[in-house]
Order: sequence, then C-alpha cells, then structure tokens
Amino acid sequence: MSATQVLLIVVPVLVVLAVVVIYLTTRSSDAAGLGRLSRETKARDAAVGLTASDDIEMVTGREVEKAAVLARIGGDIVPVQDAPAPIEPWTPPDLEALGVTRRQFLNRASIGLMGLGLAGFGAASLAFLWPKAGGGFGSSVKLGTIADVNKVLASSQPAVNFAYYSDAQTYIQPFPAEALEAAKLVYDERIWPGLEAGYVALWQKCPHLGCKVPECGTSQWFECPCHGSQYNRVGEKKLGPTPRGMDRFPITIEGEDLIVNTGVVIIGPTPGVNTTNQGKEGPSCTTGPGHG
Repeated sequence: MSATQVLLIVVPVLVVLAVVVIYLTTRSSDAAGLGRLSRETKARDAAVGLTASDDIEMVTGREVEKAAVLARIGGDIVPVQDAPAPIEPWTPPDLEALGVTRRQFLNRASIGLMGLGLAGFGAASLAFLWPKAGGGFGSSVKLGTIADVNKVLASSQPAVNFAYYSDAQTYIQPFPAEALEAAKLVYDERIWPGLEAGYVALWQKCPHLGCKVPECGTSQWFECPCHGSQYNRVGEKKLGPTPRGMDRFPITIEGEDLIVNTGVVIIGPTPGVNTTNQGKEGPSCTTGPGHG
C-alpha cells in the first residue's frame, strides 16, 4: 500500500474521531454543575457527619465579613438606609456573563488544540498529495537548450553520452535515428517527440525496488548497485531481477529548449525489448555476491 493510499484512509478516520470527541465533550453542559456541590465536597461533608438533609444554616461571605468587623471594633454596625428600589422582574442570568469556569476553559482549550492539530495535519497531508504548481520534480522541468544538453553528453566521463539532471531525477540519453522505427512499435506514443528529436528521458529509479541506477563506465550500461539489474544505454532491460526496463518521461522541444515532464511517468518497456542492439562494451560494475 502506497503512502498516498495510507493517508487517504488515515485522514478521514482522524476527522471522524475528532467529530465524535467534540460531540461527546460538548454534550456535558457546564451549566449543570452551577449551584451544586461536587462529589469531593459531598464526600468531605459525609466524613464529618454532614449530609444534604441536615438542617444547616448556610452563612454567606458577607455575613462572615460583618462578624469579623464586629469582633474587631466591639460594637454594632448601623446599616445605611437606602431608598427602596422598584422591584424588577427576574430574568435568568446569562451563563456567559457569569464568567468562564475552569471546566469551560479546559473543554474549550482541549477542543481548540485538537482542532488546530487536525487542521495542521490535514493541511500537511493536502500539501503532500497536491501536485506541485512550480518547477522541480513532479512538474515540467526545463533542462536547458539542446546545445547545453549535447555539451553535457559529450563531456560525460568515464561513461560517455550519459547526461544526468538531479532536479528532474532524469538521465537524458541520445537515441539513435536508425532505431526510431523499431521503437515506435513498442514505445508509448507520448515519448515519440523526444525520440524523433534524438533523445530519451529515463527516470533514475530502478523499477525493481526503487534504488537510484547509475551508469557504468566500463560496460556503458545502467547497472543497479542494489540487486544487480542492468539496462542498456536507452534503459531497456538486459539482466537482473527488474520486471521491466527503466521508466521514462515525455520530452518536448520548445524553440531551442529541451523540457522534461516529470509529472507523467511512462512505464518502461517489457523484458526482451532491444531497439538499439547495444551490447555490453566492457566488464560489469555490479559483479559480486548478491548481484545477477
């Protein structure tokens, strides 16, 4: 299962879990606890013999303060006589106006942090899955002019006529004109424009298990150092456990610029395809245990 498929499963599951948690959290009304004793308070009262049925006169904080003042000055306080105010009809208080309780704060903080976390994870997942709008691998990459590409091909050593471009994860290889007719019989027509211009763009990734495939200076082939798969100069399978030839990208020529569309991966040719008849030109670079 690919990383994209895993994310497409995990993201909806996390969203559903978040909705369930938020729903269960908001069901418990904070107002239900207003004016009631907590379980801890009731337990302490029960430990000293007090119960809810005891006839206990509740003392307010204002009365405690008044008693403390009287005890300090040793007298009585003459209350201030205020003019009677008109009686207004009672209206239920606004719970929000009473202030934020500790329970409300914790609930809102937990829900807010969870929402921020899910939003960040969702944004990162979308950014990972979303195709790149700018340059770089996964989009169309301009490698330079045809003259620039030919200069790189001519100067490559010790393997000659190998041009590697890291930004596109691509090898640009010369494709012989005499092999064009045979290539059109087996290759996807989307790479024909590149072949007609004399080039083929090969993805650096080995189709076997994804290792980067370097060129071999002695054999003049591509040879995977991980498991020994070998390909000729144009990426057609020659030896090894790979299931096919190297995958490739479409090439377009715009004016003098050579552009590779790395957002379109074209599956490599099946084993046995050999359009150029290029044989091994020297010793292999991947001989040894574990290669073949």
